Amino acid sequence: MGEKQGHTPGPWAWMGSPHGLYLATTHSGRQYVMGFRRMGFSGAQPVFRANHRMVPAADIVQFEVGDRSVRGFTQAKEADSVYRLDVDGIDNADARLIAAAPDLLEALQELMEPHDEGLDDNWDGKHKERLGAARAAIEKATGDPDAQ
Repeated sequence: MGEKQGHTPGPWAWMGSPHGLYLATTHSGRQYVMGFRRMGFSGAQPVFRANHRMVPAADIVQFEVGDRSVRGFTQAKEADSVYRLDVDGIDNADARLIAAAPDLLEALQELMEPHDEGLDDNWDGKHKERLGAARAAIEKATGDPDAQ
């Protein structure tokens, strides 16, 4: 059941109402990236967009032990090689991107350090435009207009 498409193109934003929150695109008719599905009386599990439908994360989780092709708790319970149901990932491009976000932010901040020290004064307009986009992405991720 592994989903092989790339991540949902951004930009993304959190949206919703008191009845539910979800992460969706702000373009293309609001494509859902991630939402939540009720799990019992007091819990919820994430659901992710895969092949134009929302799929519960429980159906696409990957496990720390056993056959790496096994996806989801139902399949894992039937697979002899998965003897522990400890999750170590979700087989979905959007889920991987969300999990990688802190690493991506840190790498971008480190790349921006020389530029934020004024070393980009001689760059052309296209490069300065990209630097501006990088600064805007860091600000969006941190919520800090002075973030470097």
